[in-house]
Amino acid sequence: MIRVRNRLTRATHSFFQDKGFYNIQTPIITGSDCEGAGEIFHVTTLFSPKQTDKNDENIKGPDFTKDFFKKPTFLTVSGQLNAETYACSMSNVYTFGPTFRAEESNTHRHLAEFWMIEPEVAFADLTEIMDLAEEFIHYLISDILCHCDDDLIYFEKIETIFSKSQKKENNRNWWNSNLRKRLESVVRRSFHRLSYDDAVEVLKKSKKKFNVDPDWGSDLNSEHETFLVEKFDDLPIMVYNYPKKVKPFYARVNDDQKTVAAFDLLVPGIGELIGGSQREERLHVLESRFRELNLDPSAYEWYIDLRRYGSVPHSGFGLGFERLVNFCTGLENIRDAIPFPRYVSHIDF
Repeated sequence: MIRVRNRLTRATHSFFQDKGFYNIQTPIITGSDCEGAGEIFHVTTLFSPKQTDKNDENIKGPDFTKDFFKKPTFLTVSGQLNAETYACSMSNVYTFGPTFRAEESNTHRHLAEFWMIEPEVAFADLTEIMDLAEEFIHYLISDILCHCDDDLIYFEKIETIFSKSQKKENNRNWWNSNLRKRLESVVRRSFHRLSYDDAVEVLKKSKKKFNVDPDWGSDLNSEHETFLVEKFDDLPIMVYNYPKKVKPFYARVNDDQKTVAAFDLLVPGIGELIGGSQREERLHVLESRFRELNLDPSAYEWYIDLRRYGSVPHSGFGLGFERLVNFCTGLENIRDAIPFPRYVSHIDF
């Protein structure tokens, strides 16, 4: 796994450097929540505040004006907002660094600390950033097929190490015995693309019994993503133009005022591997989105200034590196894709 992870890291830098992108380093400590979801780790030098009943009006929270930064501060959930400032001056940039989510999801798909690859491209629209994402995945997989063949063979053969009884007991497919063929098929074919509207229609017409019924306006669940990928030959697919209420404030609002120019890349066995969008460059629309989502604009003043004093159309995406490692090795549990994994209730080593 480490050898494949190393090769994917090298290939990532080669891909973007050869295209003239600048590698940038964005802050790990931040004063804003990029995703606006609130699942963030606080950073403080104050003595750990006691857990209190938030409904008790007589109990006050910590006074952050006495903290190191004199305001609430967090570990970053994404370098995107900072990367946008670079893109508006340097055109094409990318960041590859650690990100953190305080999402209490104890599943094989979630980590509290993970690495993200996030390019930002000036003057690119939604179609162009989707093209870049597809080209990037093709490049990475071609590279490991060329340079990691022995490791991929090992991942195919290791299935025999686990007894059938163990696999049955755990009810999971640990390894893919056709790993190289699966990766080769990804490289050979273009990714199927369908709008969110069409995706919901496909799900509804399938007559399959889902735990959560597909409904326009709701985000796609993992079971929906799995069905769509299987529907299209177990190959990656791109779903685009999501309802604006399920995507962050920075995604550009489409002319229908109901959807945004955002996309997800869904891959077999993983679900969402990449999430991206054309960014909202219009000041009045961005300010309206802040109001809709009840976000405090003062925490994003520097970001708003990019629009206030003139901006350009630009787009970007984020790729979860550990999910990529899982996809390329056949590993099912994301905790196996990174040394010293951090997840809810686990901070060993």
